Amino acid sequence: MNFVIPDEKVQQGIKVLLDDYVLIESTDTFVITYTPDSRDPAAWLALALRHRGFATPIVPMRKLEDPEFAGRLEAVLPDPATLPGRLVVLTLERDTMSHFNVFENALKRFGGDRTMILRIISASTAFFTKSLNLAPAQLTRFNATLLERVKPARKVRVTSRGGTDLTIELDADKYHWISNRGVWRPGGFTILPAGEVATYPVTVDGVLVADGAFNANIITPLNASLAANPVRVEIENGQAVNLTCADPQLDAMFQLCLNSPYGRNVGEFGLGTNRGIDEFITANSHINERRCGVHLGFGQHNQRVSKVPYIADVHLDLITAGALVWVDDDPEPIDLETFTATDAEHPADALDEDITGDCCGLGYGQLEGLAACVVPGSPVRVQR
Repeated sequence: MNFVIPDEKVQQGIKVLLDDYVLIESTDTFVITYTPDSRDPAAWLALALRHRGFATPIVPMRKLEDPEFAGRLEAVLPDPATLPGRLVVLTLERDTMSHFNVFENALKRFGGDRTMILRIISASTAFFTKSLNLAPAQLTRFNATLLERVKPARKVRVTSRGGTDLTIELDADKYHWISNRGVWRPGGFTILPAGEVATYPVTVDGVLVADGAFNANIITPLNASLAANPVRVEIENGQAVNLTCADPQLDAMFQLCLNSPYGRNVGEFGLGTNRGIDEFITANSHINERRCGVHLGFGQHNQRVSKVPYIADVHLDLITAGALVWVDDDPEPIDLETFTATDAEHPADALDEDITGDCCGLGYGQLEGLAACVVPGSPVRVQR
């Protein structure tokens, strides 16, 4: 593969990543790991670090399954006893998030307070040019402003230019809110791209018109931008009862997702907050999920199983192009694209987005196999 020289916009994104997300220090020790689909972004980061005086080992890894990866990573890690400052591990993947246990072991070995592990998914030119236009401090202000209004709410109504009209019941006392803002916390992973607040809805009723994009934990070459092929989903009591899309290939994939076990459940109510993302992209990507709009996640939820007792293999986010959020009886809606950030304090009990295992990368054949477990059109029963 020929090395592609990054353009100025990519270089600016790399600068923001290192200066504002990593908060680079002269005593840092860096390691880069990457899957084959992210070779160029890994090389760009290594080159930028070299220019700053850091000799950075680069460790390739196969996505999801690679028995030898732990050994290759171990071979380049420093001795914890002689580590001068932080260990910063940058992992780059396009469609997957792999080898959780390997990175968790490194986190434990070097200590959570001096180990930063940035899990970059959707590694690409777009990651650097679109998702890194805002720094974590800016995303924190947007997230805190939204959470101050939405987190205490018992009911919100969501409308959009495309025709979305949803009524959503919430319960922050039972279901925690997640706030992804790109801020490192000791002992955890930092997942990028950033810019989202989300929770599990008690129930959802109405119509979702996803005219922004989709983001699913499957590998697909289909165009993820939905402007030309909006998806209309009718939802009753937190279940998708009907979905239509004019594009036959997209419609077939979405039907497979819904007809997989628990695939009709609305497992997530999310609000994108990253205004630096100026358009939806064609790739199936977390970048689209972070763009300003509402997304409902069908299938797997974002809570502990003790709170929401089912596990789904599929997670399908359907995303609106912008949205208004009406909170309880407040007559002034929140326009997700233009609301003014305040000095609201970010709530301490809003959790960072995290992972507890490998994710994404479900193949289309696997998706078909999962869907075959459920009779199309039959209700999905949830364990209570």
